[in-house]
Amino acid sequence: MANAGRKHLELEALRDKRAVIILAVVALGLATPVVARLTFPGWVGASALAQVRLLMRLGGLFVLAGAYPAVLVLVRLGLTDVSVYQHRALLRLYPVFCNFFQVLVALDGFLLVVWPERFALPSLWADLLLSVAGVGLLPAVLHHQSWLAGFDPHGVLSARSALGDARPLPSTRTPLDTLDYRVLQLVAHSGSDVAAVMINDMAIGTRDLNLRLRKLVALGYLDVVDERHGPQLTLTSMGTDTLALPVSLFTWQTNDLELLQELALARLALEERQAQKVVVACARCCERLLRGLLAAHEPPVTSVGNKEVGRATLGELVGACRQYRLIGRFEDNIFSALNERRKKIHALQDERPIDDQDAFILYTLTEIAARALLTQAPRAEAQPVAAGEGGQGEPAGS
Repeated sequence: MANAGRKHLELEALRDKRAVIILAVVALGLATPVVARLTFPGWVGASALAQVRLLMRLGGLFVLAGAYPAVLVLVRLGLTDVSVYQHRALLRLYPVFCNFFQVLVALDGFLLVVWPERFALPSLWADLLLSVAGVGLLPAVLHHQSWLAGFDPHGVLSARSALGDARPLPSTRTPLDTLDYRVLQLVAHSGSDVAAVMINDMAIGTRDLNLRLRKLVALGYLDVVDERHGPQLTLTSMGTDTLALPVSLFTWQTNDLELLQELALARLALEERQAQKVVVACARCCERLLRGLLAAHEPPVTSVGNKEVGRATLGELVGACRQYRLIGRFEDNIFSALNERRKKIHALQDERPIDDQDAFILYTLTEIAARALLTQAPRAEAQPVAAGEGGQGEPAGS
């Protein structure tokens, strides 16, 4: 048990140049009491207000440049045991205290200029040096606080360099799971704030989170940019497209990227309250699912009635799958209900046109149908369909 805590040590983090800067600031902050004692003969003759100024500045630097970040360094290196909640609270409060101290430093400088006879130290250079230290040391820590949160941009980017120049293979299934999806959501909701990403409520652990960030950066879902306020995590277009998909999709087994794209278009159209587009995209998804079932049949079904499978309507595809017993009663009822709802896109003169409620019902039924088929045996897995399957434009009527 005596060595149980050693596995949490992360002394490798000291090799980061951000650690060197922070440790240098912490050393200077912790040295302020010694500096005050050694320079005592130089300021003992100053006015009482000047001495209060000096002690408040040195005390603030001791706490905010020395003691406080020293605790964060110990947590970062694993030399102390705190909860995630405590770590989060320490990281969130530190910028608040620093900003408050910077305001006091600004007011102190104002008083020094307005009334130097009462507030100035005997040495002008000591005043200037103290002002520079008060203004410069804290921002040096804040600028590199991503290291305190445990985020290593070089380690994350190294996952991408390990893949070389290779891009994600377009023919493979999306290699994400539900936790990867939640990490993407966390990055999106945090506004790329690294501290908010690393100190989170997902309960997956910092090490696992780092591994998933490396995975997402390597595969092109996230990117790391170095902005003027430090490294930031950003979503790529692939990441934003992924967030348009339902999270349950990442438990499905499908290689049909066009199906995933149609589901994403339907989800985005639903969020934008474009009911007609929802209907069109959902109908395409259902037609593609059913054509995949017919193509997976042995022997493959190439025609429905007098039509090729690629030109059959949704109603005809449902009838064909029912005929070959490729769908059960549950799926049959869902697709039939989808087909009836879809017909409302061609509303007659006195008929109520399709609205947001219809679009929501249609999208929900589509997701249920897709999940029902894509979680079945491999024979029910949607396969890419031959050219001419009517993937563009509005689906044909039944």
